[in-house]
Amino acid sequence: MILDSPLRHVNTNLPCLLDIFQLLESPDPSPYLDVCMSSDYADIFKACLSAERYDGMRTRLHNYQKNSVFKMLRRELLPDLLLDPKFSPILENEDTEKKRLNHPLLPYFQFARGFDEATNRWVYQNKNAPGRPVSAQDVSWYEDSRGGIICEDMGTGKTCECLALTLLTKRQMAHPPIEGERLPCVGTVASALKTSRARKPGRVPQLKDLAAERALLSCAESLRVMNDDKMIPADIWQQQLEPYPPYYLVNPIADSNARRTASHRNREMAMFRVYMSSSTIVVVPDNLIDQWVREKYKHVEDSCGLEILKIDDSMREIPDPPALIKYDLVLITVSRLSEEYTKIDSNIDVLWQRCRCLSLGFSKCSCEMRTEKLLFRSPLLRVHWKRLIVDEGHIMSARNTTRSLMVTYLIADRRWVCTGTPTHNLVHATSALVSGAQTIASTPSYAESDSCTTAGNDIDNSDTLHDSNEESIEDPETRRRPGLGPRESSSDFLQLGTLISKFLRVGPFAHSASMWSSLIVQPYKRNEPGASNRLRMLMQSIMVRNLPETVHSEIQLPPLYERAVELQPTRQQALTYNTIVAFFHINAILTERAGRDYFFHPENKQHLRRIVKNLFLSCFWFPISLKHISDGITNGQRALELWKQGKKPYSDKDVSTLEQSVGVLVQASDDSEWTFVAQSETVGYWVDGLPQKLTKSMFRPPSASGDNPSRIATPDQLQEIATCAKEMTTAADDDMPPRIINISPHEYEQLRSSTIPSCTSNKIAYIVDQVQRFHQSEKCIVFVNSPSEVLLVHDALGLARILHLVYANQGMSRNQRRHNIMTFSTSVVYNVIVMDVHLAAYGIDLSAASRVWFTSPIWQAARERQAIKRAHRLGQTKPVFVETLLTEGSLEEELWRRRQEISSDGSDDGTVAKDIEEDGKMRRLLTDLSFVIPGTSETLDSGRFASGLRFWPQKVQYSDRLRQKYEKWCPQSPARKVCRLRLRVVEPAESAQKTQQDSCE
Repeated sequence: MILDSPLRHVNTNLPCLLDIFQLLESPDPSPYLDVCMSSDYADIFKACLSAERYDGMRTRLHNYQKNSVFKMLRRELLPDLLLDPKFSPILENEDTEKKRLNHPLLPYFQFARGFDEATNRWVYQNKNAPGRPVSAQDVSWYEDSRGGIICEDMGTGKTCECLALTLLTKRQMAHPPIEGERLPCVGTVASALKTSRARKPGRVPQLKDLAAERALLSCAESLRVMNDDKMIPADIWQQQLEPYPPYYLVNPIADSNARRTASHRNREMAMFRVYMSSSTIVVVPDNLIDQWVREKYKHVEDSCGLEILKIDDSMREIPDPPALIKYDLVLITVSRLSEEYTKIDSNIDVLWQRCRCLSLGFSKCSCEMRTEKLLFRSPLLRVHWKRLIVDEGHIMSARNTTRSLMVTYLIADRRWVCTGTPTHNLVHATSALVSGAQTIASTPSYAESDSCTTAGNDIDNSDTLHDSNEESIEDPETRRRPGLGPRESSSDFLQLGTLISKFLRVGPFAHSASMWSSLIVQPYKRNEPGASNRLRMLMQSIMVRNLPETVHSEIQLPPLYERAVELQPTRQQALTYNTIVAFFHINAILTERAGRDYFFHPENKQHLRRIVKNLFLSCFWFPISLKHISDGITNGQRALELWKQGKKPYSDKDVSTLEQSVGVLVQASDDSEWTFVAQSETVGYWVDGLPQKLTKSMFRPPSASGDNPSRIATPDQLQEIATCAKEMTTAADDDMPPRIINISPHEYEQLRSSTIPSCTSNKIAYIVDQVQRFHQSEKCIVFVNSPSEVLLVHDALGLARILHLVYANQGMSRNQRRHNIMTFSTSVVYNVIVMDVHLAAYGIDLSAASRVWFTSPIWQAARERQAIKRAHRLGQTKPVFVETLLTEGSLEEELWRRRQEISSDGSDDGTVAKDIEEDGKMRRLLTDLSFVIPGTSETLDSGRFASGLRFWPQKVQYSDRLRQKYEKWCPQSPARKVCRLRLRVVEPAESAQKTQQDSCE
């Protein structure tokens, strides 16, 4: 049989990398059962597919999870043979008898056991010698990697699968290397296995010592099994076996010239011991290590004996290798691993140089310190790990970073990358397969539940509102996603190639990174026959991933409802946004849309990116320098004068735009409230009903007339006013009249009834209203898009007296962030957390939350989907409601619509720009921005709080002592009458008599 046409003819419909990834088949054990059940590991495979819980597991895995674990076990225990990329299949020899044990990924993969003509009937040819058929037995085959990429969709239980894999293989040890074998990136094995049992010189060793030594060197794994089954007496294990773990010596990589010139003694000094172990080391992001510990105790029984060690910043010294190998699971943070980095290369030519420290003028000899530094090897590098797992392992695709180099240095038989995002752009496919992706979803019940919302309108793109779970079961063949541009595709190939060659060390690519490009990438891009099939088979083999329909056939997550909410901008927000729009217009007109000063000139990419970011920040709140406003007015007016004098031939449209832009800047500079808040770099809040004594400390003019006018203040000023008010309500324990700064009981009641009715940010008002509404019964997440928004939301929730946590980079340590995540997940008091979406979108389990708000639309749809899956994931028991806030009439609406176009089928040119300003349509919109119209005072969606915030904490009571003083000294006085008392104070005899007046209100 001749191979399919894609191998024989050039296919004009070349599938992109994203399409291949999207259509990878779910793991299926059935084609491999005969091989696996007839192997030495049949008991492990049988236990994996058992319908019962695994021994030691609290949790019963779903069938799709068991299938994934089966594939992981098969790759570890029975790795396949991978066809040398220099050979390509031609046809299948139908004259040979066909056996049952045919590999499902033939002709590119082959079972390592029972390999003959009957199991592989394909005929191949060498690319360097075309036209010469070669049988399968005569071509080159490489052993596949004992590991892979666990790229299950977000929230489907990757951590649980890794724990199950660890538990099923708990008794197995790493395979010892052969003397002379090369360890990639580390060095060469310089000895056979040894033990540290010391033989006393001149004394014949005892038989039990020889037996123990031989047992440790030949069957250490069997000894562990026997000890676990209580077949070895405890005293023999603890005294004769456990203290003497087997090890081998490694001669590290060194410069060839240095190695030739170095003495034998120097080479021996550079060698270091590597201890054999049965341990699994897991490298996790700093914010996920506590989550791994929780998952271990959640899914694994305490009695199973799975010993765990957590290494983070709190552990300054890592235990020695003999202590490390006693643990079954070692968790270490990425930052702590990076701290252990030292170059593995040994500068052995300087290890034994003659000391010249004193002759060089040093007061002390530094040779020993230098030698110790050269010979130092982290304990992590002196353990031969059974398994290495890197959680969120897409970070390993970055080359020449300390974390990636340290992971490369670790010696491990089995290497796994655990990530839902194997490359930057493949996550688009993952998120596309997640239910509800890129749609505005709702249900009647959701609409009814929000019918009493005080602000916001749902955006409807004329799509039928639906439950997102219904969309997730559509046929994958009909689910087409937009492709990637050449730059994004090349980036994905580079990242994937780094994982395959540097980390997984698959077949021929481990020996030369360039082979990945020359043998896989370039033939694929040239659309050579069979290239796309080879790539698809390779990805199918190394990637462990279930299709969403496979997952949803077994489990049903609670519904996910998404909607976008339009909010009218406040007057202050509109002024801020319009000033930035005016800067765009003035710059375009004055530069005549050309030259280096033009924002969109190719040399101004960084400046354009910054001002576009400021434009989107202004939809939330953004401070603007008044000097920039003044400069813009001056430049705009000067340009208009030149036009009137005939020196500048501006078009009528440009003149009209210029006049409007200058008018906007003048309006902003003349608005005293806006200039006050714009200079304070924070949101302004209006306060109603404060006593007159307190309003004297506020220097902003009232925004309304009356006895109790509203005044605008910043959060810091409100805090100062509250502090001042607390001093006004305290009194000394004496019989003196009230002080002049004290407030009367009537004024205190006025203070208690004072409110904060609104603020200058529509999104702050909406978020506070919604959180107040739901936080008592549900856990809430507020995802913000910048560090400044974190502080603004934090201030607002503080003014509303809502207990909340913060998860951000600025001003927080890793331990504080980890503590806040754990507190949010477990506490019944803290039900709200404010998170920077750039920091918290990946890996964290926040399934306790059911309400999610995005303060602004996220351009990278992948990041948004990842953030949503923090809550809508395995373990979630409630429906999840997600809202994205948009400022009406602003560029946020256009960004949202553009993202819908990109996500829809065939509605764009097939490219996904990394930044907003690089997208063609968004760039055109940026060159022709419109001014926004602020909300009116009659509407409630212009920064008003639904019920107003109480300015004064109701728990703070008026001082009883102060009330008694007012009753005693001013019993008949009305609220605003002042009683003046004349008191006579007797001074000492040596001083003159004086009188003192006190007054009370």
